[in-house]
Amino acid sequence: MGNGSDYTRNFTHTNVTDTGSMYSILQHTDLKHLSLVEVVGYTANAFRIIIDRERVNVAGYSAFEWPMHHEEQFANLGVRTRYEGGPTSMPPTPEELERALELIQWSLDRGIPVMAWDLFVPDFGIIYGYNDETRTLRCRHVTKDGELPYEKLGRGQAPELYVMAVTETIVVDKRTMLRGALQLAVRHAHEQGYKRENSNYRNGLAGYDAWIEAFGHRNVEVYGNSLHGVMHYDQRVFAAEFMKQVSTELQGESAADKQLRFLAKQAAVHYDNVANNFTKFVMQFPFPKGGDPNDSEEAAAAIRLLTKARSEEEQGVTLLEQMLRILDEQVE
Repeated sequence: MGNGSDYTRNFTHTNVTDTGSMYSILQHTDLKHLSLVEVVGYTANAFRIIIDRERVNVAGYSAFEWPMHHEEQFANLGVRTRYEGGPTSMPPTPEELERALELIQWSLDRGIPVMAWDLFVPDFGIIYGYNDETRTLRCRHVTKDGELPYEKLGRGQAPELYVMAVTETIVVDKRTMLRGALQLAVRHAHEQGYKRENSNYRNGLAGYDAWIEAFGHRNVEVYGNSLHGVMHYDQRVFAAEFMKQVSTELQGESAADKQLRFLAKQAAVHYDNVANNFTKFVMQFPFPKGGDPNDSEEAAAAIRLLTKARSEEEQGVTLLEQMLRILDEQVE
C-alpha cells in the first residue's frame, strides 16, 4: 500500500479493496470497457468515508453491511449479483460454506471471478480459480496471490464468510448511472446507518466530525489513522478525476446540460482540495507507522487539515445535490 501520488494519480490502481475487486471482476463481463475511474465514481465509493469516533479504528473502512451496499453499487452499473454470508463476526456453518463454494464454482465455470472477504487478511479480494482435487481456491488480494484450502474460506483472521458473484449484466446509460451514483453519494454524506445503530461509526460529513472528535480525545489508533489517511486520499483523488470526466463527457447543449457541466467542474475543484489536504495528512501520518497522532501539536495540525477537508467536502456535496436535482427533473 502506498502513501503518495506515485501510482494513484495514474488511475490504474486503488487502495480501496472492495472497489478494486469489483473492477477486476468487471474485466470478465460486458462492462470491461468501464475504466477504474468510472467504477470508483459510478459506485460512489469515491465519496465514501466511515470513521470510528473513539479511536479511528482500522475496521472503519469496512464498517458497513457489505451485501446491501455492494448489491446497490453493482446494480447502479447494471450488474445483478448473488451472495452468501456477510459481516456476521462468526465462522460459517458447514452448510453455509458448501453454499458459498457452489456459488464460487458456478461463477468461475462461467469465467467470472467472485469477490470475497478475508482470503489471507481481513480485507476484500477475488477468487479466480478452484481445484476440486486439491480442494483449494486460487485467490488474489492486495498483498498476496495464492491458494486457499476450501475449509479456510470464512475461517481466517476475522472469521466471517462473504462471497459475491455477478449473475447478469444489463446496459445502463451513463446519465442514469450518474444519477444513481449521486443519489448514493448524497445519502452517504448525510444519513447515518452504515453499521448497526448505536455504534461509534459515523459516515459522510459526520465521519469527519468523528475523526476530529477522536483527535480531540487523544485516543487515536496509529495504524487505523494512517490507513484511513491513505484510503481517503485515494478515494478523493478518484472523486476529483471522476467529476472532471463527467464534466467533459456531458455533451448536450441544453441549459441543463451546460449547468451540469459547470457544477461537475466546480465539484472536481473541491474534491481536489479535499485530496490535497489528505496529501498533507498522509505525509504527517505515513502508512503504516503513522507518526504520533496523540501528540498535542500533531493532533492540532491534524484537526486543522480535517476541518479544511470537511469544509471542501461539504461544498462538493452541495454541488452533487444540485446536479442530482437537475437530473431528477429530467427524469420526471
